[in-house]
Amino acid sequence: LKLHPVDLLGHMAPLAMTQCLFLSVILGEVSDIASRWKTELSPFVNIYPVLIIMMSGAFSFSLNICSLMANKLTSPLTLCIAANVKQVLMIAMSTIVFGIEITFSNGMGIVV
Repeated sequence: LKLHPVDLLGHMAPLAMTQCLFLSVILGEVSDIASRWKTELSPFVNIYPVLIIMMSGAFSFSLNICSLMANKLTSPLTLCIAANVKQVLMIAMSTIVFGIEITFSNGMGIVV
């Protein structure tokens, strides 16, 4: 089945949204948001949380489209290898930039 990435997102997003809403109700996140709505989260009180959520949604959508397009153009194995190489480079760069010493337990965690 070859679907365009936007079509695939259109089919998968409602299922993912339903699952997220169900879990947020079960875990109490909805009641937490409702209790903080009038004091902190309302767009009339503070526009910042709404802007962060909108930007996060736009970035997540863009990331999903790019990921699905990359999956379409290459193989999942290629993407897995690229992700592992990225992790190794990220660890190496962060130890150099931030001057972090890698202890034995950190090294074992990296190897695993």
